[in-house]
Amino acid sequence: MIDVRRLRLLRELDNRGTIVATAQALHLTPSAVSQQLAALAKETGVRLLDPAGRRVRLTPAAQVLLEHADILFAQLERAEADLAAFDEGRVGSVAISAFTTAISGIVAPALLALRESRPRLRLSVTDVPEPDCFDQLLDGELDVAIGITHAGARSLDTRLLQIPLVDDPLEVALPVGHPYASAPEVPLEALRADEFVVSRPGTACREVAHAACAAAGFVPRVRHNADDFVAVLTLIAAGCGISLVPRLAGLSSTPQVVLRPLAGATPIRPIFAAVRRGSQQAPHLSAVLAALVAAARSPDAGPVPA
Repeated sequence: MIDVRRLRLLRELDNRGTIVATAQALHLTPSAVSQQLAALAKETGVRLLDPAGRRVRLTPAAQVLLEHADILFAQLERAEADLAAFDEGRVGSVAISAFTTAISGIVAPALLALRESRPRLRLSVTDVPEPDCFDQLLDGELDVAIGITHAGARSLDTRLLQIPLVDDPLEVALPVGHPYASAPEVPLEALRADEFVVSRPGTACREVAHAACAAAGFVPRVRHNADDFVAVLTLIAAGCGISLVPRLAGLSSTPQVVLRPLAGATPIRPIFAAVRRGSQQAPHLSAVLAALVAAARSPDAGPVPA
C-alpha cells in the first residue's frame, strides 16, 4: 500500500524544488524528508528523484504517480466533505416502509420537504405489511417502518423504538340515499343494522373498525372486503353498504357517496414510526424522522396532489 502522507510530501517537493525547502514547509528535518521519500520509492518500486545541481528533479515515473495522487487527493477531499455532510444529516440512505395511506398522506409530503432541505439524502419507500415490516427493520433491510397500533397487532420487539406520528380519525362513508347522509354528525351506534365494507381480516384498518363498532355496542355486519379505499367508495356508490374510512386517505364526497364525521368520541388509527433503538440518533435518520413527524402533524396533512 502507498502511504498517502508520503504522496503529499512528494507533491510538496515538486512545488518547492529542494529537500530543505520542503522540510521547512512541513516542519520536518531534511533527513526525515529524505527517509520518507526513500520509503515511498520502495513502496512503489520505482526511482522517484534525480539530482539536478542543488535541487532535485522528479522522474517521469514520479510525475505519473503524482497525476494519480492528485485524483486521490481530490477524492479524499470529497470524502471529507461527505463525512461532514453526514454528520449534519445532509447525506445518507434511508429505507422506509409504510402502508398505502401513510405513503400518500405522510411519507410523500415528508419526502417532498426533504427534497428541498436535504437533496442529497437517498430515500426509498416500499409497502411492506405488518408484521413483516418490523422483521425487516430488525434485519436491517429497512430503517423506518410505519405502522398502526391496534388490538390485533403483535407486540413490538423491545429492540425497536416506537415514535408516535398522528392519531388518524375515522369518518363514515355513506351512500347519498342513506338516512344519515345529510346529518352533520353520525352516531356510530345508529349504523348497527347497516352492512359494512371493511378491509381483509387481519389488517389494521379492519381491527380498528371492529374496535370502534364494539365500543359503540355492536359487531358490524360485514358483507364486502376491500383494502383500497377508492374501491371501497365504489362499492358504497353501488349500494353495497357503508364503511369507516381514515381521514388520512384524503377521500372526498362524490355525487354518490358522502363522508360524515362520527358523533361522540371519534375512533382513531394511532399511527407510529418504528426504528431500531439507538439508530434514531444518526443525523440523516433523525432528519427523516423529523420530516415524517412534521408531515403527519401538519394541519394540511394528506396526500400530495398529483
